[in-house]
Amino acid sequence: MTGFHADPAALDALALRLEDTAEEYAAAAAQIEAPPGDLGPAVVPGALAALTGEWSGRIRAAERDFFAAATGVRTAAKAYRATDATAAEELDRADG
Repeated sequence: MTGFHADPAALDALALRLEDTAEEYAAAAAQIEAPPGDLGPAVVPGALAALTGEWSGRIRAAERDFFAAATGVRTAAKAYRATDATAAEELDRADG
């Protein structure tokens, strides 16, 4: 044994925190993307949309990154669980 210990439950908790963070980014992007109402002359909403569109795009990219990280962490937790189960079965067969 190498002394390395994976904790799938801790990985699941991390994935949940990453998903929660992604959802916060999604909510922030949605607020930026929401039309603000009457801002006066047509040029003002257009300029604001151009500015907030860039912000929204960057926030959405961060949201996707957090969701992707959560998916990767959940995949790792699943792999560790499967490896542990396989090792336990092999040990049982060796002892049996």
